[in-house]
Amino acid sequence: MIETVPFYSTTIPLAFFIWGPVLVVVLFWAVGVWSSRQGVPRMLESDWDGYSVADVEKLFTLYGEDKRARYRNRVLPADVACAFTYAIVGALIIAGLSLRGQPWWVAALCGGGWLIGGLCDVAENFAVARLLDRYPQVDGGNVAFASTMTRLKLVLFALGVIGALVAAYLVFRPLTG
Repeated sequence: MIETVPFYSTTIPLAFFIWGPVLVVVLFWAVGVWSSRQGVPRMLESDWDGYSVADVEKLFTLYGEDKRARYRNRVLPADVACAFTYAIVGALIIAGLSLRGQPWWVAALCGGGWLIGGLCDVAENFAVARLLDRYPQVDGGNVAFASTMTRLKLVLFALGVIGALVAAYLVFRPLTG
């Protein structure tokens, strides 16, 4: 007996599972280039071990007033836009896999890293903006929150890359009978 090929919703096209992650990687790279062109190395946002009040005070002192202003007004908004983009891509991966018949938990594992990681990135950027706005007074609670969000974001972003690869495999794998 010949089985028919299932027709999936075209709400989220197959090409999205390639071009969505490509967009995330390109934006991630572009924000890094933008930051370096502004002369602001993103030390806090890439610290896997977290950071302390002393680390923040030392870094903001090294930046000086001009670099702190560029970081706050130019780099952080670009990073927030990138974070929202990869959170949206994660949500669309979840929806796309669900529409293609994958169990919700598989879809959540594939797209959830970027969805939750992007939201953590947004929270981290707002916390860093708050630190910049209140400098030279650096509050330990704000630093702890920003540091925790940074660590969560980095882990979840890495898991999101793996999830995007698995999602691409799941939607493009040959039909088995």
